[in-house]
Amino acid sequence: MASAPNKFWGGASSSSGSDSDDSSEDQPQVQAAQAAPRRQMARWAEESSSEEEQAQKRVVRSHTDKRYEQLMERIKLMKNHIKIDDFGTLITDYEAILKMLEKLRMVVEQDGGPPNGFIKAIYTVETYVEKTHLELTEKKQSKGEKLSENKQRAFNTLRAKVRKGNRQFQADLDRLKDHPEEFESEEEKEAASGGSDSESDKASSGSSSGSDDSSDSSSDSDSDSDSDSDSDSSGSSSESDSYKTGGSEDSDDDADTEAAREKKMLRWLITPDKLAEREKKAAAARQKEEENKLKDQEKRDRKKKTDDGPKQERVAKKGEKEPDEYSPDELMKKVTEVAQQRGRRGFDRKQYMDKLSQLMVHAAKQGPRAQLYIYSSMVSADFDNTGSAFASMKIENWNEALDKVNKMLPLLVASFQEMKESGADETTLAAGGEGFSDSEDPRSHARQQELFLAFVEKLDDELYKALQFMTDVYGTEYMEILGNCSKFLVLLKRTLKFMEDTKQQQHLGVIAMRLMEQLYYKPDTLNSAVYEAIHFTLPEEEKPDWVWPEDSRAFIGKLTRYAYATGAVRMQRRACLCQAYHLAMHDHFQVARDLLHLGKMQEEALEQDVHTQILYNRVLAQMGLCAFRLGKIQEAHNCLMDVCMGNKARELLAQGLSFSKNNDRTEEQEKAERLRQLPYHMHVNLEVLESAHHICAMLLEVPNLAMQSIDPNNKRILSRVLRRALDQYDKQPFTGPPENAKEAVVCAAKALQRGDWQSACSALEDLKIWDHIHPVVPENGAKIKEMIKEKIKTEALRTYLFAYSSIYDAFHLDQLVGMFDLPPKTVHSIVSKMMIKEEITAFWDESSKFVLVQHAEPSPLQRLALTLADRGAQAVENNERLVDQKTGGYGFREQRPNQGQGRWEQDGGGRGKGRFGKGGGMQMMDGKGGKGKGRGKGVVTGTGGPPKNRGWENARAGAIRGSIGASGTGQRGWATNAAPARPPA
Repeated sequence: MASAPNKFWGGASSSSGSDSDDSSEDQPQVQAAQAAPRRQMARWAEESSSEEEQAQKRVVRSHTDKRYEQLMERIKLMKNHIKIDDFGTLITDYEAILKMLEKLRMVVEQDGGPPNGFIKAIYTVETYVEKTHLELTEKKQSKGEKLSENKQRAFNTLRAKVRKGNRQFQADLDRLKDHPEEFESEEEKEAASGGSDSESDKASSGSSSGSDDSSDSSSDSDSDSDSDSDSDSSGSSSESDSYKTGGSEDSDDDADTEAAREKKMLRWLITPDKLAEREKKAAAARQKEEENKLKDQEKRDRKKKTDDGPKQERVAKKGEKEPDEYSPDELMKKVTEVAQQRGRRGFDRKQYMDKLSQLMVHAAKQGPRAQLYIYSSMVSADFDNTGSAFASMKIENWNEALDKVNKMLPLLVASFQEMKESGADETTLAAGGEGFSDSEDPRSHARQQELFLAFVEKLDDELYKALQFMTDVYGTEYMEILGNCSKFLVLLKRTLKFMEDTKQQQHLGVIAMRLMEQLYYKPDTLNSAVYEAIHFTLPEEEKPDWVWPEDSRAFIGKLTRYAYATGAVRMQRRACLCQAYHLAMHDHFQVARDLLHLGKMQEEALEQDVHTQILYNRVLAQMGLCAFRLGKIQEAHNCLMDVCMGNKARELLAQGLSFSKNNDRTEEQEKAERLRQLPYHMHVNLEVLESAHHICAMLLEVPNLAMQSIDPNNKRILSRVLRRALDQYDKQPFTGPPENAKEAVVCAAKALQRGDWQSACSALEDLKIWDHIHPVVPENGAKIKEMIKEKIKTEALRTYLFAYSSIYDAFHLDQLVGMFDLPPKTVHSIVSKMMIKEEITAFWDESSKFVLVQHAEPSPLQRLALTLADRGAQAVENNERLVDQKTGGYGFREQRPNQGQGRWEQDGGGRGKGRFGKGGGMQMMDGKGGKGKGRGKGVVTGTGGPPKNRGWENARAGAIRGSIGASGTGQRGWATNAAPARPPA
């Protein structure tokens, strides 16, 4: 066996063949002598190896190497997510590797392209996505199976991002498909070669054991000399023989330990090869350090160029000369190169626009599609700074983008003509050129037309957002932004005409919907003025298109049909609602109501998004105002009640945030509510809305209250809002003049309950509703006010008849005409309708000049019951007087037996204080009672005395009925104690 010290110090082996001839007795001494230094040197070698490991930990790697390793690790992670079909995480992984590659752009530019591992990774994702898409399509067609909604949305997003992201690496992906061996890494090549070697080793597995020993010894010695390997093999022949012949386990372990120690010591052997390798590493480190310094210097220079502006860059690139002509591919490559600067650090928008403007000269020579491609890149840069969800685009940038989009439209028309002349069929033309040319080509007509429509919609959204979040709605800035709506209207109308000429139904519906949303909430007078102002700013050939049609219903209907042709459900419903709003604004109530009912908009609006629900609420409000203007009080109240109930009109119409103590919102809910607020110029006047609602409620509820006083079985409530307001008015200790519209309507309602129509009309005289109720013709407010006065007179007559018909035997027609200032025919018609509906029990006499009221005669049982009620009431009154004289208060109530067991239980406020009529009039009532509860219903008639005391008789009978019919809780009788006012003779 060779001596370890000679190997360690690099000396030659001095062992001779005589060592093998020594006796077995000398071997233990030799082994003991060699073991001691071997253990010391092995220990020293192990310590040195640990120091080497520590030194390796301190190796400083460049920032680029670290990013490259992170890229490779993220690619491995992405492959794992592909195995488990995690689409949502794959989107994040794909975007992350694209960003990592962007950070390595300096290295990518130097190397001439992205790393092979990156290209293989995105190719793997693309193949996986397309394969999954085919599988899902087959499953859906054959078995009807499909992914969940969230997973399908994530997969569609992943597929779109992969198709868009891989487009810029298409050349590398094509090369990978054609020559996959060029993208194999060195490890994969070595693995492939190693696999072939192992196969050849398996084929020659029947070789001799001597060759195995030589291969083992050669693998153990790392770059040793031939003499060392020979001496080792000759010196350890006995140990290898004993191992192969099945020696003891201790000898095997010693041999393995010795071999490991020898390898560790050989690391410290200094050879010329190792010296040369160290020098190469040092030179590479120095070169890398210099490269890093150069990169830092380049970054500083680039930053300085950005700060100095485009002038210095032109000076720096003075040596470079722009070519006189560009081929289409070269121009596209140049534009793409410039467009890739967007989003980078130090991006200068003005310099970016200057570069693309210089290329526009070359694009003009190549046709409209090349120009469209450059314009789309410029407009996209304008939309980069659109702000957040609560911050709109600057109006200066918006105007610049609008100018560029206006320039794109003639180019789009020229591109369509080229496609038509090149032989495209009608189906292809109607589809916007889809499938006619290469769909992946960004300069194709279909791609550019989609971008153009997207830009139009984006301009509309940003203008809406600018008006939506403007705080000072009365300032000049809001007016300036609002003035830009006319500019955008010109673009929409021109685009609509282009789509009509080319018969592209899908795109035509989208533009028609956008145009309708700009016009539906404006009256014809305003739209006509806007069209007239635009008419004088356009060339002669376009002026005929800018005359507002006299029949705006037909124009809005045509836009609605365009929207319906798209087949999009949400667009169809919104178009229908916009049309109904426009009809209701122009007093076409019947048509608007039929449109809503036939389309089942109430049920469908609840199933749509919140913006469609807001539009439905706006339609209801406008239809209520329309019915109010037309005198349809019942229909107006039905429409306005849904919006104004619960004081939530502001919130339902998205015209502001409603704040209440019981309504606590989270921050996310408040943000969402702010995002759906309407611009100020689209608001419906809430004061007009509430005033109309209260007036309708007054005209319906006051006669209903009067009718319920004679018919307690009628418990119908038409307006809880007005009833609550009347109760609050009655509870006030002092009532002053009205301060707002609601209080004015309540005062009018109180006067109407008395039949005083003059006071009711004077209370409503000065309301602001009459100046703003008619948006189309404001002068019609006076006519509407006169119509409401007539309604008030009519309802005052009905209320008077309900309240006082039980007191009189007859009413003279001329007397009613004089009291309520109505024509005789109108009074006759009103009274006749009340008779037909059995609201009053009366009939006309032969001359039709008197209304004869029918009173039911009491039966004998009713007379006896009334007598009993009178005597009981007298006994209760006598007892209360005696108790009051002794205690000075209502002691009888305090000392009464358990509740419900006393013979008379009645609230003190329900005591009747009426008197018998002097003429001996009969008073009878019929009553029903049981178990302490009862309800009285009586009719008072009299023949002997003057009619002026019959009111008191009725009051007394009502009090008695209240005492008998009261429940155990002391409920009050329904008859009132106040005598009604006698009408003038």
